[in-house]
Amino acid sequence: MKAYKGFPELHGHRLVVRQQEMRTTTMQAQPIVNPAFFNRKKRHYIIRLSNNMHLRDQVRVHELPEEVLVGWFAHELGHLIDYLPRTAANLLKFGIGYLAFPNFRIGAERKADIYAIARGFSAPIIATKKYILEKSSLPSHYKTRIERYYMSADEVALMVQKKEKEREKLRMDKLL
Repeated sequence: MKAYKGFPELHGHRLVVRQQEMRTTTMQAQPIVNPAFFNRKKRHYIIRLSNNMHLRDQVRVHELPEEVLVGWFAHELGHLIDYLPRTAANLLKFGIGYLAFPNFRIGAERKADIYAIARGFSAPIIATKKYILEKSSLPSHYKTRIERYYMSADEVALMVQKKEKEREKLRMDKLL
């Protein structure tokens, strides 16, 4: 709910969160393909949440630090923000691009982070990335996939720092 509150654009859409067994990912946000799928304003979405984090010792999602969960959900909600203006045909094209082209996937994952960061979730996003990459029991193949497709914690911090400098410059320009 903490992450959801930061995304008011989604409040008019039906959002299902379902915990289920997932093989290759921890969370996944998608539109639900039903009659509402064809109407952007009425579209429904689902966030699938894995029962565990693919850790060797099977850490349960409810055992994760709260800030990590908030960051993870904020990232997934960022995907939904990206889907909002897309037509049904464009969403299908997006899905194909995501699955078929690694560079497309990298762009989509970065965009989700950027949407979450823009809504004030930079600290939870950084906490999530640090948790994933620094957790010693995470399998190396999982960490490698995260490093390949997602922004690093340092990239997020630099992006936030750059935005803060830009805002400060704008404030200073207004004063002069």
